[in-house]
Amino acid sequence: MTCLANLEFTFASAAIATLWAICALILAWVARNNRFSGKPAFVVAFSAMLWWLFTVGFDLASQGETCKVSWSLAAWPGITLLPIAWAFFIFDYTMNTNQRTKPIRLVLYIGLPALVATIALTNSQTHLLYGTDTRLVTQEGEAYVYYDHGPLFFAVASVLYIFVVSALSVLVYAFFKAKKNIRPFLGILILITIAPLVANMSYVFWGVTIFGFDPTPFMFAVVLIAFSWLLLNNTMMDTEAQGRNLLFYATHDPVIIMDSMGRFAGANSAAIALFGKKMPKYGETLDHLEKIGPILKFFRRTGEFQNVEPIRFGERVFDPRALPIESPIQTKRNLLGWSVSLVDITERERSAEALREAVAHAEAANHAKSQFLAMISHELRTPMTSVKGGLDLALHGFAGEVSEPVRNLLTIAQRNSLRLLKLIDDVLDLQKIDLSSITLDLQDLDADAFLRDVVEEYEAYAAETQVHLTITSEPKNRPVRADPDRLKQVVGNVISNAVKFSPKGGQVRCSTEVIGAKLRFAIQDSGIGIPENEEGQVFGRFKQVENSASRVSGGSGLGMHIAKLLIERMGGAISYESHLGTGTTFYIDILLAPQHA
Repeated sequence: MTCLANLEFTFASAAIATLWAICALILAWVARNNRFSGKPAFVVAFSAMLWWLFTVGFDLASQGETCKVSWSLAAWPGITLLPIAWAFFIFDYTMNTNQRTKPIRLVLYIGLPALVATIALTNSQTHLLYGTDTRLVTQEGEAYVYYDHGPLFFAVASVLYIFVVSALSVLVYAFFKAKKNIRPFLGILILITIAPLVANMSYVFWGVTIFGFDPTPFMFAVVLIAFSWLLLNNTMMDTEAQGRNLLFYATHDPVIIMDSMGRFAGANSAAIALFGKKMPKYGETLDHLEKIGPILKFFRRTGEFQNVEPIRFGERVFDPRALPIESPIQTKRNLLGWSVSLVDITERERSAEALREAVAHAEAANHAKSQFLAMISHELRTPMTSVKGGLDLALHGFAGEVSEPVRNLLTIAQRNSLRLLKLIDDVLDLQKIDLSSITLDLQDLDADAFLRDVVEEYEAYAAETQVHLTITSEPKNRPVRADPDRLKQVVGNVISNAVKFSPKGGQVRCSTEVIGAKLRFAIQDSGIGIPENEEGQVFGRFKQVENSASRVSGGSGLGMHIAKLLIERMGGAISYESHLGTGTTFYIDILLAPQHA
């Protein structure tokens, strides 16, 4: 504590304190704002230098020999750590040292300085660092200590020289292996590493001092300040900046940089290769560049760079894009310029073109398939009509002449001919819809009279299956706008299914109701119902809900799909509500006819 109390601050100690404060601020700035390889080792080296400089300042301000020697001994952990950390910084930056060396590094960071600190603490008994001839000397009114260097002083110095020389060797090797654009920076690193080494050797071998002290910490302070300033103004060590440069120069996409006035400010190698001799000089406009020039001219004049079509250079296709380059200094106009990139989308365009061709071929094949099915279905319908007519005549025209076994066979054949004819009609309708060849004759229809007519057509079928088919709504003469034949096909299909899926003795109720601008046909059956989330099966193409009734009744799976397509073509909709075990209600909504004044 005596060494802290009896201090005399002179110009020299004040200069050291100022230098220390500047270095501390620079270290804080670098630690917070810069990113580069070897940064942790750099921070450790800078911190060790600060400790060394701190002890030198107090050494200068101290008066007695004992205090001066004590501060000099206290500097040894920093003296030891500084060249070690600096060497590892050089290794990390030039060679990207593997993290597997971290345990060894920690031992050197902690173990060697701790060992030297122990030797320094016991120097008064061992005199291994400073010998017995160490004494206070006064020269021209200034008091300083003459140090009698002991054997361990030179041993420790030799070990530390090994680290510094190793760092220098790595730097020299990297200098000759590096690209030309980074060699000046590596040359500065070499000078920065050599300068403290030369200062220390001048002190050890020739006794050169500053204020009577080893000039090494002062030299380290100066070179680290210079190096930190280089960090702030140079991107060679900034990982992010180097990454951006790599993207800029290594990308195969042409990139052009223009300033806020739209003048040429730079380009990568891909852009230079694309435009060749047409590339303007620095500060010139880009208006004359092929294809992209007019776009940039319009952009410079209007500030708009949207919905730009891809441009083609030879066999390559590019998508022009522009990104602003903002100034780090926030001003009223904080725009430095623009980065204009030509993103190569050739492969994407080729894939898209191939996909378009494939879609066109698929559509053509599907169209041909639909035409083929329509033709075959049409050709099948004519003989099937003849077959059905012959069976009807055999059953009814020659009723007395046909035996019972033969009648049964004819009845089965007639029933299946009806099913086959219905299937052919469904396929024909589906192909007409797919080919957009179906036409609708929209008329004003009396909805209630229309429903009665449809129900009458299915009463015989309902009676045959022992299902009661009724109309539960009162007629109110409500006109709808629809194609009568196609609407009858839709409503008839729903009524037929309702009868088919209702049990013997069940009921099918039909009604009409006005909802807004539409009229709703409601057909309610008393079947087993439809499970939830089966709309895709109910209205899908060649789909049926999986239950026992569908397997017994058969069917093509096209009826409800065609009904949905037809009703939607007429501006309507079809939906249903169902509860398992109680039945299903289908709703057919169709537009009401407009009221005439």
